[in-house]
Amino acid sequence: MASPTRTACPYKGRTSGYWSVRAGDRLHPDLAWSYGFPTAALLPIAGLVAFYNEKVDLVVDGERLARPRTHFS
Repeated sequence: MASPTRTACPYKGRTSGYWSVRAGDRLHPDLAWSYGFPTAALLPIAGLVAFYNEKVDLVVDGERLARPRTHFS
């Protein structure tokens, strides 16, 4: 579901959207975001959706990766 959160980064630009995810009875706020209009140096990321590695399960070549522990955890 769309979130009202918006952020800005001097390197990447302003986010155009954040999304929260409801799984069962639990809401995971601002789990994903996108830059619709990034800075010129980062135009290739326009429209891509990013996720916090700290908040999702990642599987590479069939192996689940450990979640990093950061201030975003």
